[in-house]
Amino acid sequence: MQGNSGRRVRRVPAAFVVIITSVFVVVIAGVGLAVWRISDHRPVALQRATCGWAITRFLNSDTQLFRAAPGALTCFVKAARACKSASIEVTEMGVDTGTVYVFIIEPGQPSCRVLEQRQYYSANFGHSAVSTLQCRRIAVTHRGVTLTCGRRVVLLPAKVDLRTAALW
Repeated sequence: MQGNSGRRVRRVPAAFVVIITSVFVVVIAGVGLAVWRISDHRPVALQRATCGWAITRFLNSDTQLFRAAPGALTCFVKAARACKSASIEVTEMGVDTGTVYVFIIEPGQPSCRVLEQRQYYSANFGHSAVSTLQCRRIAVTHRGVTLTCGRRVVLLPAKVDLRTAALW
């Protein structure tokens, strides 16, 4: 193709323009996400645990705690048994990520209401916002407090597992 100056002009194929534009949009979105994650947006704080704290590797129907504040587990189990106001913080630890839960007993409901607050954390990206889920108390036994939170069954043990604690 000849222009006015006698030079040959090459047209850029439409597919090439679409690909370059798509890559540019993805890069900009990635940079925006990275800036948002490292920015100083403040998460909503978890409620302060009145009974204390405990630490586990996995929070499930067979939770094994390897550390807990003195009296924290007894405090929470007694409160759950009597449906008295109390809360406990349970940290599910990974290598550099995890989840902090606060289980909150709210008396005065027809059935003893328990709320689960959770907040994810990462050594690289800070904390997520706090989410809250309603739980149902299934049982309070010598093993601890068993709840259903969503579709998940959770055991909050009555004592630290000494075998697991020895590995800590």
